Amino acid sequence: MILAMAFGAAVFMENAWWGILGGTLLFLALWSFYLPQRYRLDEDRIVKKSLFGTESRPWKEVRSICPDRWGVLLSPFPYPTRLAKFRGISVQFSPDNRKEVLEFIRSRIGGKSGPDSEEPG
Repeated sequence: MILAMAFGAAVFMENAWWGILGGTLLFLALWSFYLPQRYRLDEDRIVKKSLFGTESRPWKEVRSICPDRWGVLLSPFPYPTRLAKFRGISVQFSPDNRKEVLEFIRSRIGGKSGPDSEEPG
């Protein structure tokens, strides 16, 4: 899809550089979907490693969680806010280990969840 959009931009703008720029921007916006990420959840902290660096946060800074179908957002805020996506850490998991990951996270933060953190049906 990214290649098709980049090609479309190049044809529409009649310049290959627009296609290259558009394709690059789309890839950078979606890099976490295409590139591997590794997570380490231990007794003290969560560590997220990717091609672009390492994020780490101690469990004591996680004040609420917001699980969804694809993962869980570990938020430093006690309630849902738009800033949580930028200040929190998003952890993706597979359907196979969803229950175990959520149980471990809840055990580390003392069961704190945001008001809208009900698990999807």
